[in-house]
Amino acid sequence: MALRAFLVAALPLVAIVPLIGQDRPSTRDSTPKVLAVPGLRHGPSIFPLTSYPETKPLVEGQMDFKHYHTSVEVEWWMHEWAKRYPELVDLYEVGESFGGRTLWQLTLTNKKTGKHTDKPAALFDAGRHSGEISSTESALYLAWYLLENYGKDPEITALLDQKAIYVRPLNNPDGSDLYRLTAQTNRSSVRPHDSDGDGLLDEDPGEDLDSDGYIRQMRQRVEMGKGDYIQDPKDPSGRAMKRVRTGTGDWKVWSEGIDNDGDGRYNEDGIGGLDLHRNYPSNWRPEPGSDVTGRGWTQLGAGEHPLSEPETRSLVLWLLRHPHVGVVNSMDTAVPMHLRGPSVCEETECIMPSDLVIYHHMDSAGLSFTGYPWAGDVYRTYATRRAINPFTGDSTRPSPLFGHGPDWGYADFGAVWYGDEIWHGGREKDYDGDGDIDEWEVLRWCDERFNGTCFKPWTPFDHPQLGKVEIGGFNPKFFSQNGPPEVLEEWARKQAMFNLYMAKSLPQLSIPSVKASRLTRAAADSATHELVVTVRNAGRLPTALDQAKKVKIVRPDRLVAEFAKGSKSRTVGRAPEFWMGGNETKTIRLRIKAGAETADRSLTVRLLSTRGGVVEYKVDLP
Repeated sequence: MALRAFLVAALPLVAIVPLIGQDRPSTRDSTPKVLAVPGLRHGPSIFPLTSYPETKPLVEGQMDFKHYHTSVEVEWWMHEWAKRYPELVDLYEVGESFGGRTLWQLTLTNKKTGKHTDKPAALFDAGRHSGEISSTESALYLAWYLLENYGKDPEITALLDQKAIYVRPLNNPDGSDLYRLTAQTNRSSVRPHDSDGDGLLDEDPGEDLDSDGYIRQMRQRVEMGKGDYIQDPKDPSGRAMKRVRTGTGDWKVWSEGIDNDGDGRYNEDGIGGLDLHRNYPSNWRPEPGSDVTGRGWTQLGAGEHPLSEPETRSLVLWLLRHPHVGVVNSMDTAVPMHLRGPSVCEETECIMPSDLVIYHHMDSAGLSFTGYPWAGDVYRTYATRRAINPFTGDSTRPSPLFGHGPDWGYADFGAVWYGDEIWHGGREKDYDGDGDIDEWEVLRWCDERFNGTCFKPWTPFDHPQLGKVEIGGFNPKFFSQNGPPEVLEEWARKQAMFNLYMAKSLPQLSIPSVKASRLTRAAADSATHELVVTVRNAGRLPTALDQAKKVKIVRPDRLVAEFAKGSKSRTVGRAPEFWMGGNETKTIRLRIKAGAETADRSLTVRLLSTRGGVVEYKVDLP
């Protein structure tokens, strides 16, 4: 087909927007038949809506994790929780997407026990990558679990009494709707993007040629030595394909669709292409072709500049205004892995030794909850998790990834920050024990666990450009990239329990005791009293990582003493500054001067910590 050599201006994104005042979300809407993607692009911008049973609730208006929630349901539940639990939930706008959609965020905490900004806090962010919808389900599960169990489970009750939990389950609603409501399987933002470097924007998206609602794969037998694939000899059914070195196979495999731009490739420049997880400021590198020397590092999907994308920018700016957040997990799919920084260097070079101990502990804790096969950094663990690169046959080695969220989260924000990958496309069993999972093993597990429903048999099709091909393969939405609905709750829960563990590990400050004594001699510094204050951090995490101290994203912990409003008192000299380690107790001496006319001898000692929150203790002066 001839390339559409003109820019197509789409209408605003057609979305089935929830009515905030309605009694329950409706998954039925007879008005829109297509979804239009905003922006100027050289390819199509309007796509027919597809109704997937995997996105339908068991009962409308009732929470279940046996289906994937559309943006309608996600936003409806967030508003519903704000109405049902006004003492625990705040819902508010934190930004606007590229397509003009509201970005919503929840605050979960007991409002009666103090302001959320005066408590240690964690943030759980999901749905940044359009098709990685398992992450949104896990974020929803965590919020639902906390609200369902508050007042019933002592640990959950204490958590929301003492901490603040922020949940942003859908940070890319534009891409989310395109993925859940059409056959497209885009990765990230819907902003038009030249992903193949030919100067054209989004000119070659996939097409659902056989009208089954999915963009799967096409395969075609060719002469031996002219292909990149073979039929895997370990699969007697002939369905599983095995990638081999270029020019050594007798099959070619493509993504389902047509070659819109005539470059011999298929679906290489679909809708969008910017990667919101490559748009963070730390170690950001420009897009390929933007390096004027041609010799520097580049990063596909990085965006025009750091934080060029409103979805990423809103998260970073919100966090910079809320420095009390000490734990973050920005979740994706589908390795699966507890994934963190560093992304450009060895962890022993780029993470402070004491902080690395914390990360190693969290790695192990995460594995105990989820059973994922990997936990660790991007640069080495992720890059070398398989000994052999399946596309080249070469041995893998450490490899950098730029503009990654966990790098900014640790290096600049000084938080324990993960970017966990949840579902693993069914790569469940290593049947031949060789330490790797091949496609035939995925297919065998699909047959055993799901009775083969996750794989469509190869079916002949007359392709307008390639001639006779076969279309089939794994379900790209509800198996390869996200789990089938019957296993959704298991995976969402496991990841949520690790996030809950990290939230429970936040600092927990207290002042067990304050002993006040009058100074009997006139002090050179004019102090009249001394306070011996015992401070305690019962949390697993310190009030500041060493990296947070280094970049000064947090201030040191400190004590201040205050009389009732209007009474005169002041701390003599500079208030002591200190840091609280995990499970640590300290004794701090504070000298104060109380005016002789002060009638009320009741004093409030306040412990102020950026990430440990605010704690008060009342004491009477002698």
